[in-house]
Amino acid sequence: MEIFIKIGVLFLGLLIGYLCGSIPNAVIIGKVFFKKDIREFGSHNAGGTNAGRVLGKKAGVVVMILDVIKTSLPIWGVFALVSFTVLGVYAWSPWTYYLTGIGAMVGHCFPIFAHFRGGKAVSSFGGFVLATNWVLALIGIAIMLIVLKIKKHVSLGSIVSSGLVTALSLVLFLPALAQIGMWTGMESGPIYTAFLIVETFYLYDRHHENIKRLLDHQERRITWMS
Repeated sequence: MEIFIKIGVLFLGLLIGYLCGSIPNAVIIGKVFFKKDIREFGSHNAGGTNAGRVLGKKAGVVVMILDVIKTSLPIWGVFALVSFTVLGVYAWSPWTYYLTGIGAMVGHCFPIFAHFRGGKAVSSFGGFVLATNWVLALIGIAIMLIVLKIKKHVSLGSIVSSGLVTALSLVLFLPALAQIGMWTGMESGPIYTAFLIVETFYLYDRHHENIKRLLDHQERRITWMS
């Protein structure tokens, strides 16, 4: 019976993450404040980049921040739920927290509250890293900003920063560095890196068209972040 409860806790985290990730911030802001369904304009993507392109810089930044929060918050929320309730006896942590982040990423890309038409996982990846390791989060932000400054491609910045952050997590395999930047309750090591790899490849898959355009030198540059 206990094993079923443990599996149930895992799925609870996954469900909480998915439902929070499904909150379509770009769609809500577009419809409420601009009377537009952002998915009908620009790249037809319900993410911060397209929100900035269609709705303006301020709206784009707000969407990005909210999309990061909707991934980080459920991870921390599930951590609190597990830490301060009887569920802690049955939780496989940090698996439960990391699976919550996976759920949020899937919800962001295929939101149940917006007809399964969502974003491309960039903010969700950022939210996952922010909720688990603040040092890697800062490094990822720095890499993203550098690529944006030089190339003006959000897609390229997302691809490069997510890949490098995942690669850098291997440094945490060293015992002396294992907990550098990790928040309380979060653990580095093979499991953590495995989840980062899954999220990175998922992000890459969501950007397969962007990757083709980058290789063909046809990817649109972004100007509203300049």
